[in-house]
Amino acid sequence: MLLRPSHAYGRSALAVLAVVAALVWVLPSYYTGLLTQIGLYALVTIGLNLFMGYAGQVSLGQAAFFGIGAYTSAALAVKAHLTPWLGMIGGALLAALIAYALSFVALRLRENLLALATLALGIVINVVFNEWEFIGGSSGFKDIPGFAIGAFAFDQRAYAILAWSMLAIGIWFAGNLVRSSFGRSLVAISAGELGAEALGVDAERLKRQTFVLSAAYAGIAGAIYASQASYIDPSSFSFLLSVNFVLMSVIGGIRSLWGAVIGAALVVVLGQVLQTFVPIVLPNARGDFQSFFLGAILIAMLILLPRGIAGARGEAARA
Repeated sequence: MLLRPSHAYGRSALAVLAVVAALVWVLPSYYTGLLTQIGLYALVTIGLNLFMGYAGQVSLGQAAFFGIGAYTSAALAVKAHLTPWLGMIGGALLAALIAYALSFVALRLRENLLALATLALGIVINVVFNEWEFIGGSSGFKDIPGFAIGAFAFDQRAYAILAWSMLAIGIWFAGNLVRSSFGRSLVAISAGELGAEALGVDAERLKRQTFVLSAAYAGIAGAIYASQASYIDPSSFSFLLSVNFVLMSVIGGIRSLWGAVIGAALVVVLGQVLQTFVPIVLPNARGDFQSFFLGAILIAMLILLPRGIAGARGEAARA
């Protein structure tokens, strides 16, 4: 029973990866960069969907784990002269370790307090990024080495393929997970912890494991982002990014893995469209107006499609 869903998710992910691998050879560099951004953000959002959609919890700190992955990978590459491949593993491990440590306190809180705890983590981590001169402080981390295989240094096309390859693996793994007894236990927890525990489910342990996994997903994405950008600073991992990750999850459908991809694509593309056209329509508008319009559009979508795009599609198919 477990193999069927994992094969289904795996085939779909490989098909999408093949399309992306073909597109990067014909798209201009700018659009290839957008594909990379969508792939990385979707990877973070899949982890968030596991935690929010299946475990029924709330996190406002995914940008912190994304940043931890980015800064850890950068520090290991620049300071310790390790390859970005090892830096990516280190970034995922440190993000997961911090999530594991935080979980012993945060996951015992109610949902609203858990959201505040993860929000506080994001604030603390951002302060560390700003104040710790070893990793560049407020000036940012510069000259981060890029990924390479032998003598081949990654270009924009290779980064897009890498991002979507990791996304394909992430979808396959998460798809296998949610169709297993582990996933069914998570759904039971989201329906009611007391009822799940009465059935023998260790709710705190499963929530902890899911929280750690979601942090690892974000850490991997952050590590790739750092090497692709070659420069990072604390503003890249602000609270607004955590909010955007939540929006990607909710708009796409919090209990849909492909919904995470849809949500990430929609938020990234809308952001770029508004960044282009708002200054034309409102020449004196600042970046705040772009955020306002993006927020207004996304809120309208949430009102019209409360179950997200993937959820609405499922309801239409059943009708």
